[in-house]
Amino acid sequence: SGESGAGKTESTKLLLQHIMNLCKGNSQLEQQILQVNPLLEAFGNAQTVMNDNSSRFGKYIQLRFQKNTVRGAKLSEYLLEKSRVVQQDTGERNFHIFYYMFAGLSLEEKEMYGLLDPSLYRYISGRFGTQDVAQRWKHKYQEVCNALDMVGFQEQEQVDMQAILAGVLSLGNVTFEPEESNGSVKVSEASRGWLKAAAVKVDVLRQLVYCVPCSPWSPSVSCCCSLCADARDSIAKVAYGRVFGWIVCKINELLAENVDSEVELSEIGILDIFGFENFAVNRFEQLCINLANEQLQHFFNHHIFQLEQAAYKEEELPWETITFNNNQSILNLLLAKPLGLLSLLDEQSAFPQATDKTFVDKLNSSFKGNLHFQPGRSRVLGFSIIHYAGKVQYTAGGFLEKNRDTLPANVLGLFINSITPLL
Repeated sequence: SGESGAGKTESTKLLLQHIMNLCKGNSQLEQQILQVNPLLEAFGNAQTVMNDNSSRFGKYIQLRFQKNTVRGAKLSEYLLEKSRVVQQDTGERNFHIFYYMFAGLSLEEKEMYGLLDPSLYRYISGRFGTQDVAQRWKHKYQEVCNALDMVGFQEQEQVDMQAILAGVLSLGNVTFEPEESNGSVKVSEASRGWLKAAAVKVDVLRQLVYCVPCSPWSPSVSCCCSLCADARDSIAKVAYGRVFGWIVCKINELLAENVDSEVELSEIGILDIFGFENFAVNRFEQLCINLANEQLQHFFNHHIFQLEQAAYKEEELPWETITFNNNQSILNLLLAKPLGLLSLLDEQSAFPQATDKTFVDKLNSSFKGNLHFQPGRSRVLGFSIIHYAGKVQYTAGGFLEKNRDTLPANVLGLFINSITPLL
């Protein structure tokens, strides 16, 4: 546990190394397990204003043992911050792997994947690094390639994966403009090259944008352009999420225990999650991250204080009661049904006419007088939660859209009909 940058991920790596060393087996499986962390860091970590190597997802590693020998491992991942693929705040970066690719791929490989100068790509804000940083990224890219080989990824699988990542970057540069003849929307002439580089057929994307009608809720062409841009970003986020999920599935296939089902195995589980965050601007992602930390804090309180003190009392051992801050009331505010914050968010997300403002209005009326909730006091639509670790002010813009996390049916069709198995 700890805030972002406290050292949870580094501690996880050291803990894994220590456990593998205690096994004294030096087997290939142990080496494969040790390669899992650097591989997932490349695809699931990013630079934030608080931490240069911040986990943007949660992972739980289950190590399975027979006597003193590790026989397999299973990985579970939670809440990958897919929104980072298409947008980063000032001072932050996209996921590491994009920068590693630019620094580590040869000129011939970049040409094969259709990658140009990194300053041209909107999804990485046109920013790269200094020569020293690029050299470090180049070394990291080689580490990723070695980890992919060690864990057992085939060469063609690695090529497909990097082609998709390059396509995601190119897709971010596709823009839209009005079609003069009939008032609908089309891919702009200036970005047709990016569309080609993204390996998406123009007629498929036309089908995608034309089926966004100018309805009473989107009466203008500019609004239709915005909806098309949202659909483009949806494709990018889903594609990246599929790659990440596929990597986790492949790791689990390759590290699964090869023993009879009757054999009883012991297990050690290690949880490594994103730390508590309080930025200048806190969004839906920060609320999810801080809720996870809030629940973890409650888990610690329950085991370290409540259960321990109950055991001493039951055994009639001398004990001086320790007081602690019980955060159950904060969890009730966030998780209670049907009137907790997340329940109200789900309720509002189900209404087509609901907006982020109606959601905030609902919170203000439902939690009036609650000691852990404060209505927003600035021009920006938002609210504050008094967490166990302190007060965090949340910007409510985008809450409903991110909670719905819906994929337009036509975009879903693109993935269903994709010729790339990975997608």
